[in-house]
Parts: sequence; C-alpha cells; structure tokens
Amino acid sequence: MNFLSRSVLVNLALVAVLRAEVAPPVTAAPAAEKTVVLPALEVTASRASLTSPSLEAARADLALTPGGAEVVAADRYLQGRASTVADTFALSPGVIAQSRFGSDEARLSIRGSGLQRTFHGRGIRVLQDGVPINLADGGFDMQSLEPTATAYVNVWRGSNALAYGSSTLGGAIDYVSRTGRTAPGGFARLEVGSYDYLRATVADGVVHGNADGYASFTQSQQQGFRDHADQNNQRLFTNVGWRLDENVETRLYLTAVKTDSELPGSLTKAELEANPEQQDPTKLSANQKRDYELVRAASKTTITAADTTVDFIAAWTYKDLDHPLSFAVIDQLSNDALAGTTLTHTGDLAGRDNRLRAGLLLNVGVTEATNLRNLNGRRGIVTSDADQTATNVEAFAEDQLALGGGFTGIAGVTAAHNRRENDQLDGDSISYDRSYESLAPKVGLRWDDKPKTMQVYGNVSGSYEPPSFSEGGTTTVANKAQQALTYELGTRGTQGFIRWDASVYYAQVEDELLAISLPGPVSGTFNADRTTHQGVELGFEADVLGQTWSEKTENRLVARGAWTYGRFNFDNDRTFGDNTLAGLPEHLFRGEFVWQNAAGYYAGPTFEWVPVKAFVDHANTLSADPYALLGFKFGRRVERGLSWFVELKNLTDETYAATTGVIENAAGADARQFLPGDGRSVFAGVEYRF
Repeated sequence: MNFLSRSVLVNLALVAVLRAEVAPPVTAAPAAEKTVVLPALEVTASRASLTSPSLEAARADLALTPGGAEVVAADRYLQGRASTVADTFALSPGVIAQSRFGSDEARLSIRGSGLQRTFHGRGIRVLQDGVPINLADGGFDMQSLEPTATAYVNVWRGSNALAYGSSTLGGAIDYVSRTGRTAPGGFARLEVGSYDYLRATVADGVVHGNADGYASFTQSQQQGFRDHADQNNQRLFTNVGWRLDENVETRLYLTAVKTDSELPGSLTKAELEANPEQQDPTKLSANQKRDYELVRAASKTTITAADTTVDFIAAWTYKDLDHPLSFAVIDQLSNDALAGTTLTHTGDLAGRDNRLRAGLLLNVGVTEATNLRNLNGRRGIVTSDADQTATNVEAFAEDQLALGGGFTGIAGVTAAHNRRENDQLDGDSISYDRSYESLAPKVGLRWDDKPKTMQVYGNVSGSYEPPSFSEGGTTTVANKAQQALTYELGTRGTQGFIRWDASVYYAQVEDELLAISLPGPVSGTFNADRTTHQGVELGFEADVLGQTWSEKTENRLVARGAWTYGRFNFDNDRTFGDNTLAGLPEHLFRGEFVWQNAAGYYAGPTFEWVPVKAFVDHANTLSADPYALLGFKFGRRVERGLSWFVELKNLTDETYAATTGVIENAAGADARQFLPGDGRSVFAGVEYRF
C-alpha cells in the first residue's frame, strides 16, 4: 500500500471517528414510559473559524486593498466542469489561465508575470489557507491545487499582495480550504465528459465540540483531446482544527498528491491546422511525461486578543519529480520547510482608525537535481547532478490610516534577502552561490462612499522576483533579480443592477526574466534591460432585466464578463527595440449570458474571444491566430441536496492554439511552438451535499 493510500485511510478514519462522536448513542426506550412534550428548543452552533475566515469576511478584508483584487467563490466555477485553472478563473479579470492541452498544467499569468511559462508556474505566490505552496525557489505546480476542496479563492493582482507577504509582479492567489466548521456534512461530486474525462470527489466535514475535521479525496483522469495526453491524478486534502479557547485556534493540514501526465508536446502551425489531435511527431519515442508525488504537512495557529490577531504558520513539503523529455530525464527530489508569523492590529492612531499588518517568513528548500539521458523513454547515464539550496528571508509591513472624508492612506514595504546555491556534482553546468536583496515600497489611497457600495483607489508599488533554479541554471544565465514599479488606478462596487471591478496599470520593469527556446533541444533565460507592462482589467456583472442586486427576485438574466488587456513591450532594447514581448495575447474576453432562477436553475451561452494575434517570438515574426469559442451550460445548483450541470465547449469545433511557447526569433518561419486547444466537447456532472 503506497503512502497516498495510507494517507487516505488514516484521514478518512479520523473524520469517521469525529463523526461517530457527534452521533448520539442509540438506546431502547423503556416500556410504558410516559411521553412528555417539552417546549421547542432551538440549538445553533457557531461555524466561525479563526484560521479559516468565512467568504463574507474574506470579501470584507479584500475591500481594504487599494488595488485590483477579487474573491472567487467556489459556487461560480462549480456550475460547470471544475478541472483546470482555466475553469476556475474563466471570469476573473486580469488572470490569464490557458490550459496546455486540457490538463491541469497551464500558463497562469497576472499582469504579464512569468509570461513565457506554460508549465511549472512562477511570478505568482500561490497559497493554501495563507501558507505558501511555492517551493523555495519560487516555482509552483498547478497539479497540487484542488478546486473541489476549496471554499473560495482570493486573488490579489500585481503588487496588491504586499499585505499578504508577496512582492512578485503577478501578486498572489490563496486557495482557502473547506473545513468541518465551514462545510459540515458529506459531499460527493462526479464529472464525466469527452476524451474519457472523469473526475470524482468524496469529502466529509464534521464538528465535535471544539474540534472539527475535513477530508477530501479526488480521482481525476482523461485520455485527452490529443495523442499521448493521458492524465491520471489522485489528491488528498485534509485538515483538523481545535478551538483551544474563544481566542485561540490551531489547524493542521495534510496534502498528498500523485499525478501522472503524458506530454504531447508542441506542433508547428501547419501541423496544428492539419491535425490538432496529434502529438509532436518528432518525439514519438521519447515518452515525454511529467509525474510527481507530493506530500505537504502544514499548520496555522491564530490568536486573537482585543484588536490584535497573530497568525503562526509552518509547512514542510516533499516532492519527487520524474520528468522525461526528448533530450533528458529530469529527476528531482525536493524538501522545503517554512515558518512565518503575521500580526494584524486594528485600532486608533491619533484619533483615527488605523490598521497595521506586518509579517516575517523564513523559507529553505533543498533539491537533489539530476539529469539523465532519455533512451527511447528509458533512463540512460547521468549527464548532470547538482545539489540546489534556496533560502529566503522576507519581511513586510503595511499601514492603513483613515484620513477623513472617506479617504484612507496606505503605506507599506517588503524587504527580502534571497540566496540561490547550486553545487554542481557532475556535468558541464557551473556551481554558483548568488544572493539578492530588495526593498519594495508601496503608497496608496482609497476612497469609500458613505454607503460603502463603491470604491476608488490608486497606488504606486514596487515588486521583486529573484530567478528560480530553472532560470539561473539554463544555457543563457539570468544573474539579476527582476524588479518593477507599478502605477495603478481603479474602482469597484455595486450600483443598482451592475457590479464592477476595473483597474488600469502601468509597470516599468527592469531585468525582466524572459525564457527563450534556442535552436536545438535547449532553452535559456536572460535579463531584459527594460520592459513595460500596461493594461486594463475589467470584470462586470449586470442583471439586464434591471433588477438591483439587493432585492430578491424569482428570475434574473445576467451578463457576466472579464476583459483582460495587456500590452507588454521591450523599451528601446538593443536587439528588439520596442517589440511586443512574446507569449500572451493582447486582448482576452471571457463571458456568459445566463438565466438564473431562485430555485437554483441556470442556463445560457458562454464565450471566449481572442481578437488579435499573439506573438510566439520576441522578434515578432511568428504569431498564433485570433480565435473565438462558443459554449453553453445549464443545470441546477443548491446549497443542500442534488446539484447537476451539463456544459458544452467549443461548439463550432474551432481549431486554435490555446497557448504557445516563446522563442527569441523565428525569422518568419514556422516553428514547433503551438499548443492546440480542445475541440468540440461535452461535460456533465452531479453533486450531492448532505
């Protein structure tokens, strides 16, 4: 029995024990006992959790951010297939999430962060319940996220994540888990669909006195739209919490993931148009895959006293990666540990409302990194062997002071010291020991109207990102950390039948980390001198029947949409001038037009539209074509009982590139850098909560 199987049994058994303790003992009633009717007694139990805030509390906290931010409730993406990050963030402005081939692995970018990455993301801090899941060098895996075990997702775009410990250009995303207190009862969900897609989740949450527990297990698999694209994943997410008293709560988390993913590779544009279902024909014998096992143990303790809250976090992550590619087999064994604390104090300063949030995070990761020859899908001799150590010390502080007239002033700073050590034991790569330091400031202003239904905000914020080992150890070595200064204006709110979230930003970036594919089976990363990232992020929701969002109605006809505009350029570069940075489309529109019923029924069309080409190379000589996708979904979603959905995707069977690789200069020739999107498909699901 493997580790994952044992973990499933142990944690489900723990929840079962808690559930058994909740159930009252069954006893036989004494014969001829007189029945006494007592007055009805209503018993209510508090479901509040100190370590896992409610959705309403998360939205209230987000409203304090003087910049682009959003809370994504799970009910939004659970109305259809809930598989990839593209499903989760389909209606999130500013978040570009494009699946590589209908799988978990994707390009995930905010404001142009890590824009060249279509796998193993970077440039965004990803958290689970406020605890980072990024490895110490900054990388993260989409396969380690499970949307069905999540209550909601917090998104802070760009430098707006400073108050949560992130200083990266892309910001932060926090997956907040369901707990026994926030989601008591059983849960079962089954999704099936095209390309032999299956996703099944069983979960249970219980509360017993001061303790609660939650366990969720998901099996997902699919053959995939393309050849050699099989996916098979198992994910266990569990947590157990204890309320030591009214002001202290501790929660322990255990995550176990086993994921096997075949990689079909990229196609030329001609190959994509001829047969988008094929795998890279030049790598048929390489058996390209990305498989890993991950175990993560974490803890969070929250202590409240008067107007002060202190959080203590800790985590350990073990990851075993087996990654055959055409030119090598990457074999990595990682152990990462972190510890941190955050203090939030709300009170008065000089007679005005004031909120101070400050924290410290320590993070160390050690990786045994080995490369071997790929001999027709089998491991050959070792070509490179290294011990890699990443160390991070990060501190941050942000203060918000009420200025009067609805205005709040914000000032903050992050300070970081990062070290990357590569001890090369074998192979041609060099050993190195590099250190990076940074101070990233932030000043902002927020105005709230008196009914608190509308906000206007602005900020100027610094960001900073040292290279990961993937960047620092490649053929073209990036030695410098990426830094940026971002200017932002925006507004969000609700007025009558309209809700909106709109931001405009302009970022001046120095030493941007840009990965490129070089001729042959090699890649590299260089520090661009100066680049600019600017854009518009607009999300909206309107009841076209004119009914306000505050009134209860039997039916609504709702238009929802997200427009992400990003213009990313070199700035008078010696080689590329003012060319567009390759990797992302300039415009991305996603939306839906849905009828909603008070009984939980919904139906309507969905769409995705990229109206402009997306460059593949920095020389701007090769691009992916524009595309438009049309879908439709209908179903019923209820808080308890049976929910169901049917979702149709790409109804017109459009042939298109969902995303592309990034190269330096294609010289106008076709290149094998295109990743086809899925064809026409249908998915259906049922869910039961009890």
